Amino acid sequence: MKLDVLRALRNPGTEYAFSVEQTMAPQDVNGAEVGFDPVVITGVMVADEDGSVTLDGKLTTVAHAQCANCLAPASSVVEGEFRETFVHGGDPEDDESFCYDGGALDLTKLTLSYVMFNLPMRFLCREDCVCEFDGVGEDVTMLCQDDLNVQRPFAALQQLLAEKSDNEEN
Repeated sequence: MKLDVLRALRNPGTEYAFSVEQTMAPQDVNGAEVGFDPVVITGVMVADEDGSVTLDGKLTTVAHAQCANCLAPASSVVEGEFRETFVHGGDPEDDESFCYDGGALDLTKLTLSYVMFNLPMRFLCREDCVCEFDGVGEDVTMLCQDDLNVQRPFAALQQLLAEKSDNEEN
């Protein structure tokens, strides 16, 4: 998405409010795919006499991934505040700064930077998800908090049968 800044460039020092939506492609984050709702970016822009444009604002989206514990679908609101200056005619390959040409700012780099910076460390399907995997390979079972609270009247019998079959094999 490009943000038109011509009006701000004609009136340096004057604040102009803006609100735009930026789409963002799914991203690979530590081997997991994270998808995003459209990113809403709001704030104010001010142009300086030298042609640079400063954006002061906030972005909001919802990120979607798999729960880190049980692999169920999980979502997290992502919000971030920013204050960045776009330099006219700067180096587009410079990762440390934002630049633009013409009368519009490309917000792709800003959006990607701030969304990725504000992602949660782990996605959880619910706050109290404590599921974990028990076992390796084909014998994987999932132990969840909900399962731990369920009474299993034949669990002891199942354990005795498993021990008996182990003893018969030896």
